[in-house]
Amino acid sequence: MLAKLENWIRDFTEDKATAPSGDAEWTRALAGLLVEAAMADGELGEDERVQMSRVLAGQLQLGTAEIDAIINGAVDSHEERVEIYGLARSIRAETEPDDRIAIMEMAWMVVLADGELHDYESQLMRRLAGLLYVDDIESGRAAKRARARLSQDG
Repeated sequence: MLAKLENWIRDFTEDKATAPSGDAEWTRALAGLLVEAAMADGELGEDERVQMSRVLAGQLQLGTAEIDAIINGAVDSHEERVEIYGLARSIRAETEPDDRIAIMEMAWMVVLADGELHDYESQLMRRLAGLLYVDDIESGRAAKRARARLSQDG
């Protein structure tokens, strides 16, 4: 399973990845982190939700209804969650350092989807980088790549 995850995340940078099938816990952890990133500024904006849907649909190869259900479940879990350490720990345990950088890029794409970087979002991304053991330089590079991808999509 670990090899499948590594290949999937590495392929993300080439836009040809599909998530490993059958790992619902990992999918929930990834969706949970993306929802945390989207809601760091206090609300889940339409641009952020659309970007989450794009990232998850492209990676998970699921239909719109299934992606919406995953996002809605992650939003519901967000309401009950008091910390993100558990989500980060699940992902960190199943991925290599390069793979976690790709996950940071996904999170940056969601955070930057509305065109603004709020202080709370910036703080969350620094904390998430620390929890995933991604250094500041790599997180900055991931943010730069995310901005470039968003400008290509826009």
